Amino acid sequence: MWTPIRTADGSWTLRNDELGQACHSLSGAWEQARLRYAEPCRVREVALERGVVRLLDIGTGLGLNLAAALAALDGTGARLEAVTFERDAEVLASARALVDWPSDCAPWVARVHAALVGDSGLGLKVHVELGDARERVTAAPDASFDAVFLDPFSPQVAPELWSETFLSLVASKLASGGVLSTYSASFPVRLALARAGLAVGRGPRVGTKAEGTLASRGVPLPGLEPRLERRLARRIQGAS
Repeated sequence: MWTPIRTADGSWTLRNDELGQACHSLSGAWEQARLRYAEPCRVREVALERGVVRLLDIGTGLGLNLAAALAALDGTGARLEAVTFERDAEVLASARALVDWPSDCAPWVARVHAALVGDSGLGLKVHVELGDARERVTAAPDASFDAVFLDPFSPQVAPELWSETFLSLVASKLASGGVLSTYSASFPVRLALARAGLAVGRGPRVGTKAEGTLASRGVPLPGLEPRLERRLARRIQGAS
């Protein structure tokens, strides 16, 4: 069901053969994990400010996004405390079977894969929640998160994880000063996050993807195109 694919930066991803989609961009899985998630969510900055980063990771997959967050903490002495949701335990087993990772990500991937089977070690605590993310996020602790990585499969194959109801629940878990990042730049996703009370901005260009979406409570974000900002404002106010 899960086919390994070497991406352009030398790191691995896995393709779900049933859904016909890979877990990461083929232009570079490790690049995507760092530039789409760890960096724009200010993982290192939060670590330096607070000494601990609390992360909600939706779509564990190979654990690469978690590994990028852990790498961002290198040298800070801070601790990463992550809750991660994954529907299919088979993808975790398939990821742990992969070898010959590039040197810049191999140590972080190894630490995350150990944590996913219960051996977190110093500076890292990972709690894996297997099952439907809609149920898991409802049952998640009331405490909020400094960063949210929203990385499920696309709305075409997993529409339930892009619904306004689900995104509102996810937004409710974001702490003041926290940042959510996702690869989706769709208007309905941005509208749902804005209606949930978050400021919405433009995520960085990564690989072949022109931009994603950032959302925050209290952190200035790169602005959306003015016409899109006006459209969002009209929809939030209930205008046609």
